[in-house]
Amino acid sequence: MKKQFSVLAIILLFFVIPGSAHAVGCKELNSPKKIKSFIKKSHLSSPLQRKNISLAMILDACEGKVCRSKSKRAAQKETLRILRLENKRRIFAEKGPNAPRCIIQRGARRFVCSSCGVVSNESCRSFPSDEGTIFPGTNIDSADFDFVSGNVKKMKCSKLKNPKYFKIETLIDVKSGENDKSYDRVLSYYDKEKEVPIMVNFFAEKVLRKVYRFFPKYYVKVGGQWFSTVMRVRTTQGSEKKFVFETLTHVDKKKGKLKLYLDLSDDPALKNVPFESLFSTD
Repeated sequence: MKKQFSVLAIILLFFVIPGSAHAVGCKELNSPKKIKSFIKKSHLSSPLQRKNISLAMILDACEGKVCRSKSKRAAQKETLRILRLENKRRIFAEKGPNAPRCIIQRGARRFVCSSCGVVSNESCRSFPSDEGTIFPGTNIDSADFDFVSGNVKKMKCSKLKNPKYFKIETLIDVKSGENDKSYDRVLSYYDKEKEVPIMVNFFAEKVLRKVYRFFPKYYVKVGGQWFSTVMRVRTTQGSEKKFVFETLTHVDKKKGKLKLYLDLSDDPALKNVPFESLFSTD
């Protein structure tokens, strides 16, 4: 249970895209400082970084031969209801192997509750907070995007044949003695008008190791801002098609409407519910 739920907890570390009034390109991104600032902003491409939000998300992760089995993948899928209010977070496994458990985080304190509902938490116990820094049950890792803050040797923006997109190459100074799986090069591609990522490729010693892919047609505008509603992550062996692990996430829908609310008070399931009670572990 710990292993799978540390997976759920780390989802909260990923991606929101603020709306943009003007397109950006290499003309504007003409210095490492500007490029870093843009990447940090654009790679927050999920609504999960907002401080007041409620959404439902489908998590589909597989490894090896399981990825080729529709039935096995279907059995592992999770339907998660995710809430965030300032420094409080809640992930409720509504459907799937972890249901009906939930994770509650209040600041640095994190709890696993073994019996939960949409607005209730029961039988909660604490567990080490450092387990939420990695994604052991999937191949999504928040540390993958720390390269912007790390020791960068070079950052360069380049135009592409398709004028709608551009790419940024980042060369990373991998210190000796560090994990031999550290990435030394990142190629990321962006939608110029929306200022959002469409693909991020991670290399180690000239070998493609991981690909985060975001799909332009699944970006939606909510409250005047662009949000990524679908993400695919593959751990690769030199090619995106040669993958050994795959994780798919997408925002759930009900009758064609996204279960995405930019404020907890907008979620009909939370009507008349004291928000503080959602994060109670007593």
